[in-house]
Amino acid sequence: MSHAPTLDARTRLSRRRLLAGLSGLTVALTRPIWRSATAFGQDSKVRPARRFIGLFSANGTIASEFFPGTSAADSPLTLGKVLLPLASYQKQLLVLKGVHMFSTVQDQLGVESTNKPGGPHMKGPGAMLTGGSLLAGSFTGAGGPAGWADRISVDQLIAQRLGKSSPFASLEFGVRVQGQEPLRVISYRGANQPNQPVGDPWQMYSRLFTGRDLSATDMARLRAEGQSVLDFLKDDLSTLKARVSTEDRARLDAHLTGIASIEQRLTSAAATCTPLTLPAKLDVNAMENYPTLSKLQLDLMVLAHACDLTRVSTFMWANADSWQYYPWIGVNEEHHELSHAGDNDTVSRDKLIKINAWHSEQVKYLLDKLAATSEADGGTLLDNSLVLWGNELGVGNSHTYKDIPWLLAGGAGGSLKLGRFLSFKDQPHNNLLLSVCHAMGLSDVTSFGIPALCTGPLSGLT
Repeated sequence: MSHAPTLDARTRLSRRRLLAGLSGLTVALTRPIWRSATAFGQDSKVRPARRFIGLFSANGTIASEFFPGTSAADSPLTLGKVLLPLASYQKQLLVLKGVHMFSTVQDQLGVESTNKPGGPHMKGPGAMLTGGSLLAGSFTGAGGPAGWADRISVDQLIAQRLGKSSPFASLEFGVRVQGQEPLRVISYRGANQPNQPVGDPWQMYSRLFTGRDLSATDMARLRAEGQSVLDFLKDDLSTLKARVSTEDRARLDAHLTGIASIEQRLTSAAATCTPLTLPAKLDVNAMENYPTLSKLQLDLMVLAHACDLTRVSTFMWANADSWQYYPWIGVNEEHHELSHAGDNDTVSRDKLIKINAWHSEQVKYLLDKLAATSEADGGTLLDNSLVLWGNELGVGNSHTYKDIPWLLAGGAGGSLKLGRFLSFKDQPHNNLLLSVCHAMGLSDVTSFGIPALCTGPLSGLT
């Protein structure tokens, strides 16, 4: 009489429990919080995603303290008073001179147009990332009327190409971005399609995390659940090893190795992708809250990138033509008014240097956060990001569109040669925007902005 093979109920139960555990693990790992392009959710052998961050501050700069005082076309970067707060990142920066926003006043190189709508403060933000001009419109202001910009901005082209796998193709942040349109927008989905920045951190927090099970309490619970599932599987698999064949034991060892790797990545992801605990609600329109709001918004922006909620973002400190005061650094006059002071007004000049250096401190804060966020390949968010900082003017008192203070930071995955000052001869900033596309991996893009103003990528960046 033959008998059916004896079944070990404990083994059968363990396999059911194993499947249940794996099911729980699957649920945990498919929660949005773990879809991270930092440590978790990415193979260490896979090149991390590139990210783009565009930054805007207003009213030009003090050129002698922003640009190094050398006539060399390519030289090691030295820092004046405006950029001195970024000294710890000196080897990770590129400063560009001679890159002009011709598109604000030209459709053909060397031929200025008097028919382009808008005043200089209006034209600049509309051109900064678009390489285009303002449309005709009814927005009033100095030099108006004017409308929104006439084409897509570079951040949005990048978002269309690289942002499809993220919950948000792009995110637009700001601090006290007020005033008349189009002074308060640098990002455009297309002609007459502005992306208004969100200036309220609590509103942005809600947009990012509401409905995503990402509250601090839920995060702690999820991490605890993830660890208990892994611990359970470890014990169960170890017990099974004593009851299975050599071939199956090898498979179980592979499972254990994989689980150990997942556990390590979970721990790393938990450290980099945890929602902030926001302070009590502040008045986002109050001038004195400006520095606090700036850091809150920068924290949220970095978190959004760390959690792979987006790979493209922009940030505006105030609107173009900024009327912000800076009493916390001893500047009690309006930024815009100071920017119109004469070149020999040393008191106003020193205050403008303080204002611009404060913005450099904010950029440093951003770079610190990016540099502190690890990627799966052992690098950081900063290594794989391209940060572009620009302005609507070169110098405030002349309203010049020439020598815009451009700064690039981060390596965009190693695509830029950093730690340098590059001085060009009258290059349209369309060429810079085309270079940004190439640095972000969009090598098939051959022109950007107004076609006649784009003659090719800037030389020497890579």
